[in-house]
Order: sequence, then C-alpha cells, then structure tokens
Amino acid sequence: MIPHGHKQAPERVPGKHSPPKFDLSGLHRDWRTWLVIGLMLAAIGTYVLTLDDAIQPGGAAPSGIPAAAPPPGPFK
Repeated sequence: MIPHGHKQAPERVPGKHSPPKFDLSGLHRDWRTWLVIGLMLAAIGTYVLTLDDAIQPGGAAPSGIPAAAPPPGPFK
C-alpha cells in the first residue's frame, strides 16, 4: 500500500533506458548564468555605443597624410 501524497517509482523495463530529463528550474540561481547574461549585455552595449565610430567608405583622407608627394624639382 502506498501512503497518500507519495509518488510511486515507475516500473523499469530491462533493456530500455528512459531519456534524461532536461531541467531548467535551477538555472536562474546559477552564478554562471548571470555572468554570461552580463557579458552578453556588455557586448551589446559596446556594439551599440560604438556603432558610429567606424570610418565610412569614400570619406575624406586623414589630414596628416598627403595624397601624393610633389615630384622633386631641379636643384639650383
């Protein structure tokens, strides 16, 4: 006889294995989960904040580098 409120263990069939259960109930308590979420949010924030820092194609050349040096003239 089984007392009320207790679950009975399922019968096992020899040669058959039950697939392992994937349990996510304690995932929010794991410190590694919060570490990964924090790193992901930091990466997204860095991407969003640096989105306009890229050099656009066809933009002006930097002022410190001349486009071409003048040809050498005759010596006097």
